[in-house]
Amino acid sequence: MSKARLLRFIIPSLMGVMMFMTPVVINGSLMIPIVYLIELINGFIKPYMLEVSVAVAVIPSILTAVVSFNSRLKAIDNRFLQLLNPGMKWTIIRLLGAATMLLVYFQVGPEWIWDRDTGGVLLYDVAPVVLAMFFVSSVLLPLLTDYGLMEFISVLVHKIFSRIFGLPGRAAIDCLTSWLSDSTVGVILTTQQYRNGYYTKREAAVIASSYSIVSIAFSYIVLKFVSMEHVFFSWYFSVAVSGVVCAMIVPRLIPLKNVPNTYFSNRSNASQGSSQGENESHLRWAVRRGVERADRAESPARQVMNGIHAATDVAITIYPAMMLLGVIGLSIIKYTTVIQFLATPLVPYLELLQLPEASVAATAIMTGFIDLLMPVILAEDIESELTRFVIAGVAVNGIIYLTEVAIIILKANIGLNILHLFAIWLIRLIISLPVMTALGHLFVV
Repeated sequence: MSKARLLRFIIPSLMGVMMFMTPVVINGSLMIPIVYLIELINGFIKPYMLEVSVAVAVIPSILTAVVSFNSRLKAIDNRFLQLLNPGMKWTIIRLLGAATMLLVYFQVGPEWIWDRDTGGVLLYDVAPVVLAMFFVSSVLLPLLTDYGLMEFISVLVHKIFSRIFGLPGRAAIDCLTSWLSDSTVGVILTTQQYRNGYYTKREAAVIASSYSIVSIAFSYIVLKFVSMEHVFFSWYFSVAVSGVVCAMIVPRLIPLKNVPNTYFSNRSNASQGSSQGENESHLRWAVRRGVERADRAESPARQVMNGIHAATDVAITIYPAMMLLGVIGLSIIKYTTVIQFLATPLVPYLELLQLPEASVAATAIMTGFIDLLMPVILAEDIESELTRFVIAGVAVNGIIYLTEVAIIILKANIGLNILHLFAIWLIRLIISLPVMTALGHLFVV
């Protein structure tokens, strides 16, 4: 093994670990470099992002309609053009989402669409900050995926992950990426690995829906909403414990259990690479697998183009879909009693767990499938610290929410529809509630 080959594996992999997983002090605050880079870019482009967000939702959606209903354009073999040919279901979603975006931007039509607490939240608070994240993370992800780091980690932790969670060792990188940088980045990483043949459809579905928890930094923001920062470490420990319990149980249940264990286009790269040699240590084998993967890495220019393609695919789908589904969900919360009705069966369960203010808590918790922050926003006035502790914990541990992560999972076509995602979210809620409550009694009461 030459020094040049070894360095081709080590240097980009270390850069990936530094960018996505290493907390550093920046301007007096502990941050992950990629998060700082995204915030820096957002700071520069913020004055233009409102109009850019509208353009990203509307223009590609119109072009999608043009391409989808023109057989000559659909037949052109160009991967960027084919992003405008997502199939009839996503074409309709894009068009409806684009229309919703225009109604919100111009504040016309029914007020429940463009109200500041419904469409306004998505247009003014969410849309301007996620575009940079999609492009920066997609362009830089090859540092984690293409130069052998995932092969190296996979060899080292495969037995542990396989026995406990039934997943390949490389899934540890997805989990760490979500935990330290951003859950959306983790989901994008997982879907890319699925499309590249490293995960089966079931493995990708399990990782995306069970391991892509929001980052530590965002978790702190969630806890801050309910004024519980003083117990952050014990609370985050509780979230981690409940997350592990869910990860061990939920993938063994329907619907994840029934997702086909097949590879994208029936093409597997999971076993690509040489097997362990006789008398070769586990560490040497891990390094050799990493070097062999780095040897197969595409040129940086090709990686950048692949990243731009992936980010464009996500952006032109997420923006209109987020507006459509998000407005419907947030409007249901504000203008109807549907959430209160759905929360009714949860009240006796919370009372059984001896959670104070169970009725208010149940309603707050049930909004978590629509948006991750809604439960803690609604729980701000709850007096019981234990109840606020639990609500914040199950909100973070839910992982799936309509305004962002759920849409990426749906677009990835990994065997899960919106009813499956709600079922997974609900099962995680049922499992995590007693765990969070028991630990809450220990740490808060």
